Amino acid sequence: MALFRTALVVVIACTLSGCINSASLVRIKPDGSGTIEQTLLVNTATLKGLMAGAGAQGQVKELPGVLNEAEFKRTAERMGVKPVSLTPLKEGGFEGAKAIFAFDDVTKIRVDQDPQMSGTSSGTFGGPPPTSKAPIKFGFAKQGSNSVLTITVDESTTAPGPKADPSAPPQKIDPAMMQMVKTMFQGFKVLIDVEVEGKIVKTNADYVNGSRVTLLELDMATLFEDEAALTALQSKVRPGASIADVRPYLKDVKGVKINNPTVTIEFR
Repeated sequence: MALFRTALVVVIACTLSGCINSASLVRIKPDGSGTIEQTLLVNTATLKGLMAGAGAQGQVKELPGVLNEAEFKRTAERMGVKPVSLTPLKEGGFEGAKAIFAFDDVTKIRVDQDPQMSGTSSGTFGGPPPTSKAPIKFGFAKQGSNSVLTITVDESTTAPGPKADPSAPPQKIDPAMMQMVKTMFQGFKVLIDVEVEGKIVKTNADYVNGSRVTLLELDMATLFEDEAALTALQSKVRPGASIADVRPYLKDVKGVKINNPTVTIEFR
């Protein structure tokens, strides 16, 4: 069970439960306006199998990821943005939608690290209810001809379970459990990017590609390729760990990127 627990810590610590394939891109203009593009896809065959195994088929009216127009508009309201377009998507065995929202002031939007989908208990597409604490906050200011974007991520989320004894030796990875976990997380990917319009002049971000900064990336297939790295990781990451606890050990782990809790991007 150790490997499963390690995977669960990584996933839950990043508040990524409930979504199979998610990509969020926040585009920022020099005046602080912009758009949010969110794509959510699920492996329908795998999901139906898990639901059947859990006896939950009758409790879910529609598959997560299949967003309707009404939910799209409600989500825009929750996020503090304007709905622009909603496009259903089907790619191989994956099904979902791409939603585009627009905003005039990035500091007023609410972006969640946990993109939920219709058909789930929370029923949101990418923003928490108005009364909840948004885990990703944006600050914006002008400095002469440059724009300065500040992104702050709430890292207080912790994985469930009691704190384990850090001195206890890690359990060996069971091959059967490894295969089960690989199947469970097949196709599981999460990506949250921020892209500025213009050239980045200065940033403290760790993951930068041109004018785009990756806040978070999780590719479970890549993560499970290196069993040695997982074994080393599980010896350091314990139940109850927060994102802040986990990040130092993920620096060289392929398939996982978690940026600084506060990212500053100066651009023009």
